[in-house]
Amino acid sequence: MSLLNNLKKGRVAIFLKDYAWPLRYKIIGLLLLSTIIGVAGAAPSYVVKYLTDNVLVKKELTTLKYVCVGTGILMLFKGLAQYYTNLWGAKISGKMTMNIRGDMYEKLQNMSFDYFSESKSGDIMSRFGMDTDRALTILSGAAKAFADFMQVVISLVVVFMTNAKLALIAIFVVPLASSIMKKYSKRLRNTGKNIQESFGKLNTILQEGITGIRVIKAFAAEDYEVKKYKEENDKNFYYLIRNKRLDARIKPMVEYVNIIVILCILYYGGTLVIRDKMTSGDLMKFITAFALVGEPLKRLSDYLNSLYTAVPAVDRLYEILELKSTIQEKENPYVAEKINGVVEFKNLSFQYNEERQILKNLNLSVKKGEMIALVGRSGSGKTTLVNLIPRFYDISNGSIEIDGKDIREFELKSLRKNIGLVPQETFLFSGSVKDTVIYGKRDASEEEIINALKMANAYNFVMELPQGLDTEVGERGVLLSGGQKQRLAIARAILENPPIMILDEATSALDTESERLVQDALDKLMTNRTTFVIAHRLSTILHADKIVVMEDGEIKEIGSHEELLEIKGIYTNLYETQFGKSEEAK
Repeated sequence: MSLLNNLKKGRVAIFLKDYAWPLRYKIIGLLLLSTIIGVAGAAPSYVVKYLTDNVLVKKELTTLKYVCVGTGILMLFKGLAQYYTNLWGAKISGKMTMNIRGDMYEKLQNMSFDYFSESKSGDIMSRFGMDTDRALTILSGAAKAFADFMQVVISLVVVFMTNAKLALIAIFVVPLASSIMKKYSKRLRNTGKNIQESFGKLNTILQEGITGIRVIKAFAAEDYEVKKYKEENDKNFYYLIRNKRLDARIKPMVEYVNIIVILCILYYGGTLVIRDKMTSGDLMKFITAFALVGEPLKRLSDYLNSLYTAVPAVDRLYEILELKSTIQEKENPYVAEKINGVVEFKNLSFQYNEERQILKNLNLSVKKGEMIALVGRSGSGKTTLVNLIPRFYDISNGSIEIDGKDIREFELKSLRKNIGLVPQETFLFSGSVKDTVIYGKRDASEEEIINALKMANAYNFVMELPQGLDTEVGERGVLLSGGQKQRLAIARAILENPPIMILDEATSALDTESERLVQDALDKLMTNRTTFVIAHRLSTILHADKIVVMEDGEIKEIGSHEELLEIKGIYTNLYETQFGKSEEAK
């Protein structure tokens, strides 16, 4: 009953409502075909009776013809039903898989950054793979299970109609088999959950081992990574064998109970035939019908076992499907077609959790078209501050206003469309150079693409690639150098032409010559555009309208390069660390 209660309540019921109910008519058709298969599967008991009594004993040729022709027609219908059951079952299963994975991916794409910072990508990937497949066994195996169930029911009806007393012996197998299943069901469910969690950890280790291969080799940590993977792999193997061991115990137990019952039936039924209280055909029909219960009952046992692993799989899927982003839009958000770029930070504070405050009571006014440079030591809060502008995270206290309107009033899509970003860690999607550049503006013309590449100093190297704009960049841009990837990322932002631009160490991966050329292009780009620049190389922000010096989440100094050098504070120390003391700094 515990499994039935799990199926009726909680996430499994929601899962069936969300993904099975829209396909209910196809599922009903599938079950009708399964009924035909079940009826045809139980038919041999009657065939055996007539063959025994009418053909073998009474020598009736006509009956033999009817039996042969009738059985042939019945098996034809059964074969057709099996064909369409498999075909429709695959379509239903495929449709559900498509819908589930599509909904999960959409949910993930709409989650805020804090979810991804707390989750392991390998575990998420395992939910799209193994957990989805296991959850679908609830329905993917349901048609065959229903056919087996119908065969069991019809065969038991035949058994009781043939000889009720003899049937009373047979029915003992049902409670015995159920008691065996109940004994092992909880352990099967627990080991199934352990297998899935372990598989998620394996995926995480594998994903990190691939994406972090450069770091692994740089630290000669191959042996450590192999050991870590093998240890988790051993755990996965242990849980898998434990699950299979429990499953292997059930099958022979059920089979042995079946054999004992059949031997009892054979002995008691044989005495009835000898005393002329039962025909040989009826006894053979009874035995055949009862034998037809055993195999489908074992398959039903397998199906129930798969349900015990499907239930935790459904739970893991709905842990994603039921996620709620911490970034929520207002009911009727403000849709900004084009913004001017006036930005104001008012008493702004932010913390990822209750333990540590990252930004503390910041106030900053930025005019349209100003270049704001954020400098400070690592961990001072620069990147966190710019991540709040496109609302990657929500503000803890205070506000950020754009053109006098709180960013929480904006529709997220329209807000972010007006903000360009070139992150410190360059990420390029697999595809061609052209696909990379037009990522934020799919309808860009060839002329716009070329202009963006030229402004980012990327045009010359792109034209030298084997297929030019159609050259594949590889996964994460692996086929390009660091400087080339960064320049394409800059071209991608330039093409979108947003009124606000965020450059987080945008020139960090460039050599000296490329940095000079790109910086010149960025200077032109920043005209009449509000720009926030994070830079450790102070040479790139000497001409900023305002340089904001941050430390421990607070703004310590604000001013131009010359003004800050006169203060002889934190900025002066940073400047002298990079360039040494100069007349200007004295």
